[in-house]
Amino acid sequence: MDTSPGRWLLLETLTEDLEPTLVADDAQAKQWTESARLHRSIGLAPARLAIDAVRRCAGGETSQRAVVGATLMLAEPVRCAFGGVHGVQIWIGPAYAPVRPRRRVAAWDFEADTELAHHGPGLEELVFARAPEQVQVVRTPPDAFGRMVRFDGRVDYFDMATRLEPGGRWQGEVDMLGDDARVRRFQMVTRARPDQHRVSALMHAIPELGDDAVAVDSDVTMLRAVSQRSTVGVGFILLASAVIYEWAAEPPLPLDRWAVERPTIDPADMAVLRAACAAAARQPDTVQRFELRVRFAEGEWIRARAELVTITTGATGHGLLRVWSAVDGESTGA
Repeated sequence: MDTSPGRWLLLETLTEDLEPTLVADDAQAKQWTESARLHRSIGLAPARLAIDAVRRCAGGETSQRAVVGATLMLAEPVRCAFGGVHGVQIWIGPAYAPVRPRRRVAAWDFEADTELAHHGPGLEELVFARAPEQVQVVRTPPDAFGRMVRFDGRVDYFDMATRLEPGGRWQGEVDMLGDDARVRRFQMVTRARPDQHRVSALMHAIPELGDDAVAVDSDVTMLRAVSQRSTVGVGFILLASAVIYEWAAEPPLPLDRWAVERPTIDPADMAVLRAACAAAARQPDTVQRFELRVRFAEGEWIRARAELVTITTGATGHGLLRVWSAVDGESTGA
């Protein structure tokens, strides 16, 4: 165990109109501690330097370094896919002592209008242990949420992400399954950005709290296992926004691209889907049946049949959407 003096602090800068807040002290999560209170734990002079460095990094400057008396302060920005800074890591330690390696932190954004996630530098390597040649910047929600083996706060998170209200925020722990079949634990810190119709976030690796974690969401795990036996596509859907955030069973041909691509849904049918979501929320014991026309990239329109039911676990506000081709292989003209 590393007992060298000094520690890394993580401050989030997810929204430009709010002051940075402390969200982690090494592996220990902090609940949105105002930066003005940093002096209580690191001293007045280092705190002033740290806050100034955070603002400089958030304003576009690169790494910062300063020595105050016998104290060394370093600042390293955490950049998002759009080039902005979603967080700053601050090292506070004795000037004479070695600096421990930085915490592993990366950023992402979810755009509500496009229903696409944008992964910042290093995020896929960190969260998914992904090989460099497999890394992508833009992903659909199922690409990420389908890898969560534990997400205890999913109801509160999705409520925040759907409402996108000023001041909306959520943080907690999530366990993610990597491409190497290992489970890794992360502190996920998120804020709503209603001015940009976006959720911005940080993922902070906290292996000290249990890599290869065995704790799982048993209800969701059971639903996934049952869905894998299905011959149709089975997706988890937010009833408030009609966003499909995970495919427990990937849709069959010719709808298979839905697993990795967000298709265009005919506007009239999109209204039908939203109405079905609203009806399922009002009457959770009913089954909603309807048809959708979807199109992938420049392809033809495909008629899909669908059934929607609510999830009867603690995940209120969520549903299961079953989809399959109206007639195997049949599609309508573009």
